[in-house]
Amino acid sequence: MIDIHCHVGKLYFDPFIDPELVLSWMDKYDVRKAALHPIENPEETAYYVTTWYILEVCRQHPDRFIPFMNVDPRRLQSDASVPFHRIIEEYKDLGCKGFGECMSGLYADDPRLQSIYEACGELEIPIIFHQDYLRTRDEVGLPRFEKMIRKFKKTIFCGHGPGFWANISGDLEPGAYGFPNPQQKTDGPVVEGGAVPRLLEEYPNAYADISAGSGYNALTREPEYGYEFLERFQDKLFFGTDICHTSQIEDDKIPHATYLRDALAAGKISQQCFDKIAEENAIRVFDLE
Repeated sequence: MIDIHCHVGKLYFDPFIDPELVLSWMDKYDVRKAALHPIENPEETAYYVTTWYILEVCRQHPDRFIPFMNVDPRRLQSDASVPFHRIIEEYKDLGCKGFGECMSGLYADDPRLQSIYEACGELEIPIIFHQDYLRTRDEVGLPRFEKMIRKFKKTIFCGHGPGFWANISGDLEPGAYGFPNPQQKTDGPVVEGGAVPRLLEEYPNAYADISAGSGYNALTREPEYGYEFLERFQDKLFFGTDICHTSQIEDDKIPHATYLRDALAAGKISQQCFDKIAEENAIRVFDLE
């Protein structure tokens, strides 16, 4: 398996996530590689984890870790003229395979972010795209996200986060921010008409990762629907965990790998579906060895 969404370093007010601890978890669950995401936007976490640090960790473990890059869109003069292409190309030349996660405190269609989307498309760097009530903000139905997917056809957008996954169901109501807020109920049966399945169906450059509580909740809130969703979109989904606390590892609270393996063992998903989501899609889309 390849975990397309993982973190190391000091993120919150809890202990530093040691890369060796992540490797021990990977060995336990037979995850052969993990993509490490930097933290370079102030709204993300309590501390920064730079792309340069991620590159150094990955140099120490080149067979296990895959470096991703991040750039705060408010760098320099904080407008669309910032040479994002130059920065992203430099990181690509150093070995970064993806941009992520994209989660600045801006609307999803902010002009500064659009400059990043354009550069990533030209340089063939897929984006892990987080959405919630504060970061890369949108409205119910993800209209801003859809506009970006449609506008930047060469750019691969991989949806993630509570704002994104809440839209698996078509019964959302606007929250306090005009978007699902942290307290909005996102469990129970999935109602047809959700933006997530529609976007995955309609747009070749729309993908999703199943990481974090949001991805896991979306798939398990109505179990049979979740298995059908995995089969239906087996070419568009990536296995991921979003490890961002040491306690997740120490308390064994990362269910994603077990969920997929249990679904396969129970005959709920096919071997082909499992193989694609577990690693084949990541190898193909992120150009991994």
